[in-house]
Parts: sequence; C-alpha cells; structure tokens
Amino acid sequence: MTNRRIAQPAHEPTTRQDRWRAIQERTTRGLLTFNAGGVVCLEGDLWAVRSATHGGFHRVDLGDETCTCEDFVHRGRADDMNCRHIYAVAIAHATRRCPRRSQRRPSCPSCFGGYVTITVEEDGLDALLAVPCRRCKR
Repeated sequence: MTNRRIAQPAHEPTTRQDRWRAIQERTTRGLLTFNAGGVVCLEGDLWAVRSATHGGFHRVDLGDETCTCEDFVHRGRADDMNCRHIYAVAIAHATRRCPRRSQRRPSCPSCFGGYVTITVEEDGLDALLAVPCRRCKR
C-alpha cells in the first residue's frame, strides 16, 4: 500500500476552530486552483479539476457535491467537509453565470483546459501526466 499525501490538516478536526481552519485552507486552495485554470466543465454538473499530487484530474459532481480525490473519500462524507476541488468547481460555476467575455480565451480543440494528458512509462508502470498544450500555448 502506498502512502499518499492527503490535504492538511492530517488530524481530524476536533474543535470548532480546527474545523474552521480546515475549511479555510480548502477554500483558499480551491481559489488558487480556479485561478490557475485547473477547472473544466465536462457536462452538466460534472467537472474535471487538475490534481496537484499525481498530475491527472479528479472528477467532481457539483450536484451531489462529491469528488474522487483521497481527501474527500477519506474525510469528506464523514466530517461533512468539502475538498478544495469542490470549492474550485463552485467558484467556476458561479463565474460561469456572468462570464467576463474580455478575459475568456477561445477554446483549443486539442487540449483540456490548456493541458494534454499523455501516458508515460517509468520502471514498467504506466502513469498519466498532464503537460501544457503546444497548440494553444496557454
């Protein structure tokens, strides 16, 4: 079994202040993810958010408020706390209602939010890696 890094805090929030701090951290990281352009709408309430740990994407269902990341799977439901990916999608969804057209770039048909996913073989294991698109140069 591999050790994976899960979003801070590593301990369960025990006090109200710990819980508030954990929510603030996830909200801030969600805003940073959104600002970096790591959020893409797939269809309806389904979104893809770039992962900071393994280079791929996590699937977020905004309607159900669920995510496939380790942080949400291990703590989200039990502690009734959203992960940074859900916060990033909520921000993106809110900005879609009134987009600033002057700041939007045309979409590139070759990439996924400015990134292309490639498969890399290392030590006999395949891994997905997201690399910047050369066609649109975002």
